[in-house]
Formats: sequence, structure tokens, C-alpha cells
Amino acid sequence: MNAMLPVTLIAGLTVGGCCMRNDPDEFTRLIGTERETNGLCGIFSGWGTLEEPERFEAAYTPVSPADYGERLCRGVEMEDYATCINRTVDYYREATREPLPPDGSISGPFAVVVDGRVYLGRYSSGPFHGDFRVASGTDWCRGSYNAFTGSTQAVFDVVCDDGRRGTADIVLDREGRNGIGQVILDDGTRGDILFGHAAVAAKAAG
Repeated sequence: MNAMLPVTLIAGLTVGGCCMRNDPDEFTRLIGTERETNGLCGIFSGWGTLEEPERFEAAYTPVSPADYGERLCRGVEMEDYATCINRTVDYYREATREPLPPDGSISGPFAVVVDGRVYLGRYSSGPFHGDFRVASGTDWCRGSYNAFTGSTQAVFDVVCDDGRRGTADIVLDREGRNGIGQVILDDGTRGDILFGHAAVAAKAAG
């Protein structure tokens, strides 16, 4: 028992020392990170890492409102970028105060951003399957996985109307109601994924 005491103490100090929250100054409030932790806290507390692509393999990961904004606003003209970020953050905060719709825990808005173009749609999920379909104009992509038909991981097989195929990984944020991800197509194209009523609220609202 005594031999385990130093290990326990060191582990406790490591976790406690790493799990420091950002100081709630005006800047962190503006970009929405006043509640986020810094350092290695995510790794030790189960929130996952911020490193990509490793974060997409975690159970969940810290995602700030500004992080959603940066992904959703990529490709927006420079003069409109700040407005887009602020709008996304405002919508996110407003949406998180609202109760989820009856099916909000298993379905919701889904967005894929590829080359600055936003594809909007919806996802649905269950314990062993999930799917999404998104569109931008007449162009569309869809993805699905199903453990009962051979999918060994919760990785979406993606196909688009232009013939491209690929994969998509997603991860929940720490609130468990929204999340982010990445899509990689067979021509090397990479894109961002956002999902959830709060994460996609600003874009879905037009």
C-alpha cells in the first residue's frame, strides 16, 4: 500500500497541475474560451487532445464557440470574417441555452466545409450506426457507417455526386450535444465537419 502512495500522489499532482482554466479576461470571453482548460488537462481528464487528427479518435474534445466559428467561416472574405465569427459565437451561445428538440440527441444539423464551400444537411445516429447527407446547391455528399454490415469503427464512408469517395471522422465536444470532424476525399481534398444544433445554428439560420 505504501509503495503505491508516491505514484498516486504524483498522478494527482499531474492532473491537478495540468487542469488549469484560462483566465476569464475580456479576450477569452470574446472568443468564447473562458471556460476552456489549457495544457494537458484534456488528456488526463478524458476530454481528449486538441492535436489533429488525434482529437478525432478521442471520445470527446474541447471545442470553443470560436473554434466552431473558425471552421464554419473558412473561405469567407476577409472583410466579412470577423462578422461571421461573431455571428457564429452569438448563435452558439443562444442555442446552448435552448432545450433540445425531442429527437435532438440522435439527429440534428450537419455541415461540411470543403474549399470554402458549405454543404448543409442533417445527420441521424444510433448505438451502432449513423448517417448524414449534405448539399450545396445541386451538389451533395452523404456518409454512413453500420456495425451490423461490417463497419469496425465509427468512421463514415463518404460518397459525393461527382464520384469522389472518402472517409469522415467526428468527435463530440465536452457538452456532448455538438461536435466537429474532418472529411478526407480520395483526390486529397480535406474538409471540416460541424454538427449539432448550436454548432451549425448560425449557418442554418442563413
